Amino acid sequence: MQKWITFLMTLLVGSVSYANADAGTEVDFEAGYRRDNISWTVQAPACDPLFRSHTKFEDIDIFQIGVHGRANVGCNLYVRGSASGGWILDGDFKEKTNLFFNESDFSAEFGSVDEIGVGFRSADTVDGKFVVDLSAAVGYPFYFCDCTMEVAPVIGYGFNEQSLRVERRNRRGFDNSSSFLFAENDNCDRGGCCNEHFISRWYGPFIGVDFVYNPCNDCWSLWAELEYHWARNKTKRREFAGFDNFGEFDNTARHAHGWVFNVGADYAFCHCWTVGMSVKVQDWGSTRRHRECGRDSSNEFFGSDTKVKTHVQWHSFAVSLDLGRQF
Repeated sequence: MQKWITFLMTLLVGSVSYANADAGTEVDFEAGYRRDNISWTVQAPACDPLFRSHTKFEDIDIFQIGVHGRANVGCNLYVRGSASGGWILDGDFKEKTNLFFNESDFSAEFGSVDEIGVGFRSADTVDGKFVVDLSAAVGYPFYFCDCTMEVAPVIGYGFNEQSLRVERRNRRGFDNSSSFLFAENDNCDRGGCCNEHFISRWYGPFIGVDFVYNPCNDCWSLWAELEYHWARNKTKRREFAGFDNFGEFDNTARHAHGWVFNVGADYAFCHCWTVGMSVKVQDWGSTRRHRECGRDSSNEFFGSDTKVKTHVQWHSFAVSLDLGRQF
């Protein structure tokens, strides 16, 4: 993973440096607000599950800074890249976990019994960590309207990571059939149990189209970027679902996908400097049906060969103010 991050950063810096003498080069520094929503559903076994967990990270507030650049190398090559990072300020964590026991599971040993279900509910606060986004792309530009409009189909590679920390202090155990509360934990009673860490990474190639419109003799310009990603999604968390014997849980989905749309406007002032605003929307999803139940091969509930179905969704919206320099 580190080699891909290094490659993307090198391509971003190298592309802008190579095209530094070209009049079509622009580099923007961005700062703004971003809000993410992440949901993760896990069930085991994958068919007719006895265990189901639905985790939500809602209204995650993020302060984000970054750099975004695009350049025309001659008349036949278009390059762009971006790198950004953000600090998570606040957010809501909600989780509902159910463990079901059917009549057939107990009738042989205990006689006829009704379906039994137990579970946990949590409502806590996301209290920190960070996000990282990297991407680079190349394409072939087409010019229209006396070269005031540029459209470039592109192909590239992107990497996104969300790293979240939750301090678990409000976990309630209940009986599904009667909603009878049998356990409640408003405070941490043992060291380290409340510090849960969630990491989600999305990485892979994408195709897209870029649009730039800069009218002659005008100080303003419009631009937009649309991408479709074929990605892998890797998720990881500790203290999974509040059950100690699940240990550390890893999941990799090789068929994730995502849409990214970025649009903005710039206004030129004071020679080659620009100010502007941009809006970025992202929608990602992944589903994995065949996966062992975590690293802990000594799992007492289902065993190490149990297949697990996971479904992860990530939605993001960001607004940024830009300060740019044209070369």
